[in-house]
Amino acid sequence: MHQQLPPEQLDRLICLEARIHKKSKEEIIQEQFLQMESEKQTDENDRNKQNMDSNKKSDDLKCSQNSENSPQKLFTSQNLSPVQKKSIITKKHSQQKKKKKTKEGQQKDITQYLQYQKKQQKAKKCEQKLMEYSIQDSPFKNKSPLPSDPAIEKQLKEKQNQIAISEIKIKELETHNSELRETISSLTEQQLRIQDVVKQFAIENEKLKKQQLQVQLQTNRVRLGEYVVQREKTALVDVWIDGQELREAKEQSKRLEVLKAEYENKKKNSKNKEEQEMRTLNVKLNFLIKEEQQLQETVDRLETEKNLHIKQLKRVYEEEHARFTKNNDYPLIGERYQVLSLLGKGGFSEVYKAYDLQELREVACKIHQLNSNWSDHAKQNYIRHAIRENRVHKELNHPHIVKLYDSVEIDKSSFCTVLELCDGPDLAYYIKKYKCFPEKEAKLLIGQIISAIKYLNNHKNKIIHYDLKPQNILFHLNELKISDFGLCKVLEDDNSKLQLTSQGVGTYWYLPPECFHMGDQPPNISSKVDIWSIGVIFFEMLFGQKPFGQGVSQEKILKEQIIVKSQSVTFPQKPIISNECKEFIRGCLAYNQVDRLDVHQASNHPYFQKKLN
Repeated sequence: MHQQLPPEQLDRLICLEARIHKKSKEEIIQEQFLQMESEKQTDENDRNKQNMDSNKKSDDLKCSQNSENSPQKLFTSQNLSPVQKKSIITKKHSQQKKKKKTKEGQQKDITQYLQYQKKQQKAKKCEQKLMEYSIQDSPFKNKSPLPSDPAIEKQLKEKQNQIAISEIKIKELETHNSELRETISSLTEQQLRIQDVVKQFAIENEKLKKQQLQVQLQTNRVRLGEYVVQREKTALVDVWIDGQELREAKEQSKRLEVLKAEYENKKKNSKNKEEQEMRTLNVKLNFLIKEEQQLQETVDRLETEKNLHIKQLKRVYEEEHARFTKNNDYPLIGERYQVLSLLGKGGFSEVYKAYDLQELREVACKIHQLNSNWSDHAKQNYIRHAIRENRVHKELNHPHIVKLYDSVEIDKSSFCTVLELCDGPDLAYYIKKYKCFPEKEAKLLIGQIISAIKYLNNHKNKIIHYDLKPQNILFHLNELKISDFGLCKVLEDDNSKLQLTSQGVGTYWYLPPECFHMGDQPPNISSKVDIWSIGVIFFEMLFGQKPFGQGVSQEKILKEQIIVKSQSVTFPQKPIISNECKEFIRGCLAYNQVDRLDVHQASNHPYFQKKLN
């Protein structure tokens, strides 16, 4: 107890000493107090003795002044120097000070401890009073304490063990969770690196394809022709000039026509000539006719290639002047869709081929952009129609309908709808290329279109596509898929008909007469609009021409009411088709809606139940 300690630590030391000596705390405190008193008494005796010694020394010094040769003087002067004497005295004083401080510290510690004990006793008394007060007010004051139950204690131990086991499991799960997070973070980084590699590969692959296309276009410019800018009066116009191969084929065709005319004239003027000469003329004429037919097939093939070449030139030009890729040839949409090349361009949108970096597949991205010159009403109207098209299309899931995968907002004035990419061209491409389909193939393809229209008609809200045409029917893996629901109509509340309020839209060659009604009241339309369109497409696939308005512009069709005046359909003599096929087409192209086939009648028509040989 020679150092000053806090009361709590001093209390612990006293308790420890009491345990060692097997005494109570009060006895230890009493002993310490007695020891402190005895030490205090000893210090007082030492001080008295020092005072007596100092008095005695002063007397001795006085006596030594009388006798300089005394033994005491000789001893002091000879054995101790003044410095040594001073150091001895200083040591004695320091020892006395240390003893004094130690005793004062012990006394202070005892005093603090006694004060601490008093405070503890007061606190205990207060607690006892509070307990007594709470017990008096408690409803359980007269009840005896509950006896301990071994079963409850056992359950308590089991619960404690369960808690301990749960805590161990929680720690294990936390460790596992942190490991999973690290794994996910690592995989995410790896996925980003892979996506970057895939993106670069897709871009480089597309650049290579564009280079190959440029080489092909340059070759076709020489073979098939190109557009050349020429001056006409004060204006510059694009004029098409045929290529070398096409010019030679046409010139050869003209020469054959001249030779054929000469042989026919000789044949007419050789009535009196010999039979041998007539046979020779007939053989030459037949040979020219066969050669002319072959040459005509070559010209037709070159004309088809020319049309495709023009289409590619147009697409390349549109891609170079596209709005969306004006500042960046290969933008990334939504951190996911890597834009590669332009597929086509409509009135208000652009369709691009893109690559989905998450699903690792090619997709079609339809970019809708608002024109800054539009009025606010026009912008709102366009957005409303685009959202409606997106909502309708997203609900559709049929093997012969193009799927809508996603929608992404690009900025305030543009957004993107992500669609299934079809690997083949549209039906219009093959109609131009082959002109006439064999009936068996045409029937198979029309059956797929009817299947999709039947699905739309059986939807919870009946849907009229309203814009069925070869350009909106795409090939994918040798099957047809319907696309572009921008003009679709929705029949709600189980209605079978809808008032047509937006007249004048659509492609007029494929719309029925009721869509051109010019009365005061808007006409009612139904899914039979799509049946009419199917009839027109089927006719065009079989005969290579439209049943109504062939070679006539849309403006003229509307102005002269060509469709309205078309009361019945007329079939060309060639190619020959079955009577069942003609009957089906007549049912689709019936002038009045009442007489026209509906979707279910078209789907279950005997023509489609019978197999062609």
